[in-house]
Amino acid sequence: MTPIQYRDPETEEVLDCSYEESAPSIGQTVMIDGLGECRVLYRWQTNPTSCVVYVRPVEQKTMVTA
Repeated sequence: MTPIQYRDPETEEVLDCSYEESAPSIGQTVMIDGLGECRVLYRWQTNPTSCVVYVRPVEQKTMVTA
């Protein structure tokens, strides 16, 4: 299991940490506690056994009816 640290790309704030089989791919959608769905923007492999992943929340589209 690889330790993954999810961060905000602008503030470097740590949003969540988890252990996963592998690091998520760029463009992949992940679930972050307190934020919901987030898209992986880029990642930084700190060493072969850990990874920092930068994510941005996915905007939820709302349907408006007339």
